[in-house]
Amino acid sequence: MVNKLKLPEEIPQIPFLKSEDDALEFEIMTLKHLFSRADKLDHSIEGFHRLDFYNILFITTGEGEHYVDFQSYRYNKGSMLFISKRQVNAFRLKPDVDGFILLFTETFLTKNMIHSDILSFYRLYNYHLNSPLLNAPIDIRKNISNLIEEINTEYQQHNNYAREEVIQLLLKLLLLKAERLKQYSNESEKNSEWFHTFSLFRNRLKSHLNETRNANDYADMLNCSYKHLNVICKAFTGSTAKQFIDDFLILEIKRQLAVSDISVKELSYRLGFDEPTNFVKYFKRHTGKSPSRFKKSLTS
Repeated sequence: MVNKLKLPEEIPQIPFLKSEDDALEFEIMTLKHLFSRADKLDHSIEGFHRLDFYNILFITTGEGEHYVDFQSYRYNKGSMLFISKRQVNAFRLKPDVDGFILLFTETFLTKNMIHSDILSFYRLYNYHLNSPLLNAPIDIRKNISNLIEEINTEYQQHNNYAREEVIQLLLKLLLLKAERLKQYSNESEKNSEWFHTFSLFRNRLKSHLNETRNANDYADMLNCSYKHLNVICKAFTGSTAKQFIDDFLILEIKRQLAVSDISVKELSYRLGFDEPTNFVKYFKRHTGKSPSRFKKSLTS
């Protein structure tokens, strides 16, 4: 597992910190710089931590792995990692790895966005639809690299006139290029109406997960048939609505076990299970581990 992993009850949620002399809710730095000051931070970046803002990692040198929601993703030169706020992640520090990390809040990005821009942004950062890892082909990599270098240059600019607006526009351009690359990589086009329905389905899950895990109930909430909801889920995720609900719940259980000291019994009731034994059986059926064994594995 990840080196120096903190105990579950110690895993922190990291806010976006603004310095007194710069209220810009955006920051960019090299990975070398981040790694060099890792021991000075108030949390271990090699331990699981949850971010309260968005991240983009762009690798320019070396190869390694990064953990996002307990999954390991291998990266190399030209790779990009898109980490959404509230996702749990952890670094593996490697001295031969370099690149850039861009940190920004939703407020910063959406301040001057129109509706279509926001939809594009959420498609890119929808971790239920896309892998966080994007490998840019060689012919596109240079263009992405130049754009990030331009963002970095603008960020270091001492002249603050229109600085925020220029960075917003450059970042928006970067995200649009990344989404185009992801859509080019996908074999099927995603219907915007279906995406809206899928997004509503995901929001209903967040709100009602402790009440029902029945896909028919969610279809009723969305005023569509179970069959239609299944078609949409398969188009976006490759899974049925029922499988998506299970995957969604299992991920939420893992997060709760990782970032809090909640007991298995309390968590089972919080998530709507009648008995803790049913909760344990459910988790074990989908992961091959009991909740307590999964929790222990985070520090092994």
